[in-house]
Amino acid sequence: MNAVQPTSFDRISEPPPDLSQVSPLKIFEIIRERWLIISLVATVLAVPALAVVMTLPAYYDASSSLMIGTRQAEFRDLQATQGALDVDAVAINTEVGIIKSQSIAKAVAERLKLVDDPYFRAQMEKKSLKTRISGWISKVTGSALPEKPLTPAEKLQVVRDLLGRNVTILNDGRSYLIMVNVRTGRPDLSASIANAFADVYLDFKRHMKIASTWRSNSLLDEQIIPLRERLRKAEQAVENYREKNGLIAAEITHSGSPNAPSGVTVTDQQLVEINRALIAAQADLTAKRARANQMAGDTASTTDVLSSPIIQQLQGQQAMLNARVASLASTAGDANPELQAARAAAAHVRAQISQITSQITTSTDKDLRSAEMRVAALKDEVEKLQQHVARENDANVTLQQLESEAAAARAVYQDFLGRYAQTSTAAALQEPEAELISRAEQPLGVSGPPRTQFIAIALLFSGLAGVGVAILLERMQKGVRQGTEIDSVPGLFTLGMIPSFSSSLQELYKSSRPSIYIEAVEAVRTILSFGRNRFRAKTIIITSSGPEEGKTVLALSLAANTGRAGKKALVLDCDTRGPSALEAFQTPAKGKTNNNSLITSLDYNGLSRDVLPGVDVMTMNGWKSTGDQMIAPGVIQAVLSELSPHYDLIILDAPPLLAFPDAAVLSHETDGVVLVVKWGVTTQENLKGAMRQLEAYDARTLGAVLTQVPAGSASGLSGAALQVYRHYGLLAS
Repeated sequence: MNAVQPTSFDRISEPPPDLSQVSPLKIFEIIRERWLIISLVATVLAVPALAVVMTLPAYYDASSSLMIGTRQAEFRDLQATQGALDVDAVAINTEVGIIKSQSIAKAVAERLKLVDDPYFRAQMEKKSLKTRISGWISKVTGSALPEKPLTPAEKLQVVRDLLGRNVTILNDGRSYLIMVNVRTGRPDLSASIANAFADVYLDFKRHMKIASTWRSNSLLDEQIIPLRERLRKAEQAVENYREKNGLIAAEITHSGSPNAPSGVTVTDQQLVEINRALIAAQADLTAKRARANQMAGDTASTTDVLSSPIIQQLQGQQAMLNARVASLASTAGDANPELQAARAAAAHVRAQISQITSQITTSTDKDLRSAEMRVAALKDEVEKLQQHVARENDANVTLQQLESEAAAARAVYQDFLGRYAQTSTAAALQEPEAELISRAEQPLGVSGPPRTQFIAIALLFSGLAGVGVAILLERMQKGVRQGTEIDSVPGLFTLGMIPSFSSSLQELYKSSRPSIYIEAVEAVRTILSFGRNRFRAKTIIITSSGPEEGKTVLALSLAANTGRAGKKALVLDCDTRGPSALEAFQTPAKGKTNNNSLITSLDYNGLSRDVLPGVDVMTMNGWKSTGDQMIAPGVIQAVLSELSPHYDLIILDAPPLLAFPDAAVLSHETDGVVLVVKWGVTTQENLKGAMRQLEAYDARTLGAVLTQVPAGSASGLSGAALQVYRHYGLLAS
């Protein structure tokens, strides 16, 4: 009868459910089931919350607004000295921090004399819950000390701290506006404090800039005297070095010369001028040497000779005399006195021309020698000046360093003088780089608290807390409450969920009314009769992990459903330690006999016939061996061999697996084991322990049945299945 275990391909498995998630539908079911607990928790939380909300004191809000970075000082360089405000996120956060500072709050308290204000006096006298508790503990323990009255400074400090809690400084991060929000119990006080914060902040910024200006002025005044002395020493060093090395500037000596370059000495200027004269003398020497070379050849054809007025005049006379001589020679003989006189005159003229030409040649030679001597003298002077300039250049390197130091000292001194002049007149012109945009006005009505919203929130959170408590209670129950929890145990499959019933089993099956319980049992029986091969069985062991989980009732119910189908079923009560099959009917067993016409070879003591229509029950208490509480497998094998032909379904009601191995041992004589799981009681750990027991004996497990499931509960028999049952008129028993 023992069937082969199914392969992995035959198993019906599902992924383990995510038990950490609670579906919205299940939440509504939990609310419907545990509405009393939810109402109680919500009431317990809502009543004190509503009482607190209704006793909240009224308050009044007032706001003033400031804009940062609205003014720029006139003195740009002065701002550079003091560090002008750069309006950005960091700067605005800094200004917000200044307004929130204790110094501003203290100044506001002093300006408005808040220590004597009735509102703040009441706030100072009010003790916190922590102070009250500590005072009560001290009084109980006898360690309480007499309270000392606060000094004026301590009162001012307390008011300052109270202001910090009543004032909110805000900036939206997208503008330069800073809002000063004040909340107190009086409208006039809220407006006064908001305006006082703005005024004190502006005065603080103004005084800070004035103080910074005077500090800058004092620092500048301290630095001017040493800077002046430094400048004097630097200029004196320049003059001393200049005199020592004879570095007299050309612009001083030759101030009237328009060509004198700036920053050069007299020697430099002399060298420039002599170089110019040398160049001119060399050009003149070249010209005169060319004239002299020309004189060395044909003297009469030189430029100097031809351009001489005397030569030109004598050449004219010579031409006239030559013409006369030629005329007389053609008309008169050589003895003619006029011809002779003309020839003598022409010769005299030629002699004069030769003399003057000789004089011009002699003058050109003298000019050439004079030009050569001048060029030589100028070259000698240039060499001397170049040597002197080289010595001056070496000295100028040091002089330029001294002049640079003097120029730097002069620039720093003049800059400090200018800054000192500016800071001397800037204190009265300082204005804070902030502006009061709007002053706080006295609120016309109460600003809060928003009691309606608070009441709605209190009710909402109270309801949510009640639902949370209900869900927590639901989750704290460790017992299996869903088929998916059974499926998550390796090797188990949920065959069905059997609801609980209130009447006796005998009344339930004898009644003609339709029942959800009977239909649920029928669903399980159908699987065992007509389901897949791995579920089909004729001889079944029904057991559980622990006692009182409904295994006997399920065994009798499956047998009763078989009888309702017109078939025969037998229940063998194999729990020899505590048989209870007949007790489940709450009536004496009828038809009890020791002589069954169907039984021929064995004496079947304890067989009760027709306990329910088509159902026989046989108690196996008398079949156990002497000294042994468990029925021997051979006995069960003999009984099943004898009775199996006469019944369509045989169910063995075995003791719990966690205590006794009977079900696992006897499973080899049957078609499989059905494990009973009690809703809300049997835990997954118990199921795993029972499965380990069955696997140890290589028992075939058909599946598990979740019993005593409350119909309509959040995690019981609910949803679509329950609606279908009710649609067909089936009722929970």
